[in-house]
Amino acid sequence: MKVYLVVGQDEDSTVIQGILEQFSSPCCICKWPLKSNEIPNNAFVVTSVSDPILRSLITQSISQEWTVHILPHAEGPHSQRGFCLSSANKPLIEFDKLEPKPVDILYCNEQPVLNKVVVGRGFSFQPGGHSTRSIDRLKTSWRQLLHVREYQPQRYSLTTANEGRVDTAAVGIVAMSHVHKSNLSKQLLPENESNDGLFYALLVAPRSIAEMLYYVITEPFLNNVSQPGFIGIMRSSRLSIKSQETFDYRQDEQNRNSKELNFHVEEKALTLWLSEDSPLFENNVSHKETRKLSQIPQGEEAASSLARKRLPLIKHAANDEFRELYQQLREAATVSSNFLTLMVLSTLLASFGLFGNSAPVIIGAMVLAPLMAPIISLSMAFARQDEKLLVPSIKTLLTGLFLALGSAMVLSFVLPLDVVTPEIGARLRPTLLDLGVAIVSGVAGAFAYARASAAKGLAGVAIAVALVPPLAVTGIGLGWLSWDVASGAFLLFITNLAGIVFAAAVTFLLLGFSPFSRAKNGLIGALIAVVIVSIPLAISFSQLSLQTHVQSSLEGKVIDEITLRNVTVHSTAEPMELQIELISSSNLKADDIKALKYDIETILGKAVVLEAEVIIRY
Repeated sequence: MKVYLVVGQDEDSTVIQGILEQFSSPCCICKWPLKSNEIPNNAFVVTSVSDPILRSLITQSISQEWTVHILPHAEGPHSQRGFCLSSANKPLIEFDKLEPKPVDILYCNEQPVLNKVVVGRGFSFQPGGHSTRSIDRLKTSWRQLLHVREYQPQRYSLTTANEGRVDTAAVGIVAMSHVHKSNLSKQLLPENESNDGLFYALLVAPRSIAEMLYYVITEPFLNNVSQPGFIGIMRSSRLSIKSQETFDYRQDEQNRNSKELNFHVEEKALTLWLSEDSPLFENNVSHKETRKLSQIPQGEEAASSLARKRLPLIKHAANDEFRELYQQLREAATVSSNFLTLMVLSTLLASFGLFGNSAPVIIGAMVLAPLMAPIISLSMAFARQDEKLLVPSIKTLLTGLFLALGSAMVLSFVLPLDVVTPEIGARLRPTLLDLGVAIVSGVAGAFAYARASAAKGLAGVAIAVALVPPLAVTGIGLGWLSWDVASGAFLLFITNLAGIVFAAAVTFLLLGFSPFSRAKNGLIGALIAVVIVSIPLAISFSQLSLQTHVQSSLEGKVIDEITLRNVTVHSTAEPMELQIELISSSNLKADDIKALKYDIETILGKAVVLEAEVIIRY
């Protein structure tokens, strides 16, 4: 059997000789470009050429029905990947003993595609798009970060073989016949196949820079990269990509531009000699056209809103998402009979729990309380500067506030109890820790309202932030005419309110329900409220820190065979008031306690007023 070897015009003779040594059949050397009729029809051809030459050679091979074996070439990276060639030259098997295999060829604007076509930016979503080495992937990610502000989605209209049309705005589109021997086959396209009459198109359509940054930053450190939320996948035998404006694209890294690309697969077009371990040797059956596009923007309205604009820093919520949430918050901001009833019942339940010092009863009141809903509505009103939502939210919030205070005051008049229980006392001295709880709860509450799948967590948010118990304590304090009780508990409520409103408004901003230009004034106002509230909280936190320091310095300490136990700080002002249990094996005289007081003052560096309870242990 005669074999024709096709090489480049300037191919090195040493390289040609090395190739000839692998042949088991007579060979005729032909240099590109070929002369007319230099190779007859139905001939057996071996090629060792660059990618541009191979593209033309494929066209001629198909027209003259050649059987072709492609060897790796230093200037043929795309043919090597597209035809799954081994990077190392191996001895060729005997051609007459190998059954040739017809394979599909992908065309773009009637030109054969060896490996891929990339429209715009394909990032790492392409054959050879990201290396298996973390350092290479990190370098690629860094290059992407440098140009992230330049990314501009362009509007495209895509039509498949089944006349399915998709209008979208994408940063990039990648088309390839298969992704064998690529990380894409493991992560994005696990059902990757070849020679089934179809090809892949990946649509890269992020809605924000933050979405891209998260992927770019985390991807180099992940071994298994799952499908990002901004990728669409199409698989078809034909695809037309049109745009109203000229766009740049790269076909096997050759730069071109056009307003329209037409892809089609010519089944079993080229006959190849293949090694037995080649993925292209699989005998695949045809598959139906598939589309996975639910995660990318679709429709004229969505495409127009994103096209030819720089990607926003934060993804804007879709119109249907915003309408559904806004309607829910409008209903939550309305005073209703259910709201009034639950407000009274939750306050009374919390008050009974506070008087009875019962934590489970108080937790039940937290779950029952409806006050979180208008506060989240108020947060959205701040984020969007929406007066139509702001006014009813404030009205509902104030209604619930006065209703809770009134209910607690009435109950404090009725019950003949005026003892500050531990549960009441726990809500009289809020600190920065309580503000932290409120901020985290605000984030969780806004997220739960914005994401239906997370709504089940609202009960946990209500328990964490505990809005009604501080109001109940405030009402009890007013009923007792105790300013200390009422003011301390009301500060805790204001802390929760300010922290939730600010954190929830920021969360709605980050989730894309309001642009920063609109939200900034509301956020500034909410932040000012948080700063003002933080001043007394910082003072309380400082006192709490001092109390903790005193207790840790004295608790369990032994001075002159006297053990200090159950150290309690009643006041941190000068002189500091301490209550301590003194454990001794003998009676203590007044002089002994005075000496002990002096030692304690030395340890703390402060004057103290000591209340001592002496316990004799024999």
